[in-house]
Amino acid sequence: MPDPLQTIRDQVHSAQDAIRWACVLEASSPKAGNVHPSQSFDDLSFQDFVQAAQVTADRLPGKVVGLSDRMLDCVRQCRSRTGTNVNLGIVLLLGPLCVADATDSGSVTRILASLDGNDGANLFAAISEAGAGGLDRVDSLDVNDTKEPVDIVAAMKLAADRDRVALQYATNYQDLLDNVVPLVVASVKECGDVLAGIARAHVRLLAEAPDSLIARKNGAEVAHAVQQRARSVNVHDATSVAEFDCYLRTDGNRLNPGTTADLIAAALFVLLNPEPSLP
Repeated sequence: MPDPLQTIRDQVHSAQDAIRWACVLEASSPKAGNVHPSQSFDDLSFQDFVQAAQVTADRLPGKVVGLSDRMLDCVRQCRSRTGTNVNLGIVLLLGPLCVADATDSGSVTRILASLDGNDGANLFAAISEAGAGGLDRVDSLDVNDTKEPVDIVAAMKLAADRDRVALQYATNYQDLLDNVVPLVVASVKECGDVLAGIARAHVRLLAEAPDSLIARKNGAEVAHAVQQRARSVNVHDATSVAEFDCYLRTDGNRLNPGTTADLIAAALFVLLNPEPSLP
């Protein structure tokens, strides 16, 4: 069966292109509970995602040296332009990937190992300034303490059991490469359509694991309830998916599965990036 992503892949000639396509494709797909061209939140629109994609594509790629500075700059610039932390999770995920060979876990491991205490402080600052508690208060390595050098991988390991972005740093992105990427590939090929396949993969990922953003906003019990609800969705039935979408949009969009969407954007980057910028 032809790969529906190949037509897009043929238009990607750099990491910048891959970031732009990955982010815009993810945001364009009519994913349940998320922003897309036909659905906005009170404080977030599809255009915010497009703007964030452009900023991230322009500023994030480069060599390993200066990576965390570029990641912090991306978050600051997007928050300044959109007034939200629209791309925090995507920047945290794509940063190491865009300077490594994302298809080689050894390369990703080396990039993560190269991050020093100042890099950790920059990433803590990005999380704090974005206004999202991606790493909650803990006895040590507190995300709110942004001035001191910190081992970012150690910090992410402390949060890995409650945040799936942190899990990528803690496992050298094996979760993304072994679970998320193959699921996106299978769903896109099954649908024969990129945007529909992304939406299908999104529901399936929610069924596999609780969404970290939902857990952060509402608690682990609610996140697990959403996961159970996702397991009951028939992804081949438009009515079933539409009912799930309505459920996620209740209570002021507090059930927005944003981390799952960020993981899909990262998976799309892996699938589209033609030439990693190796250190």
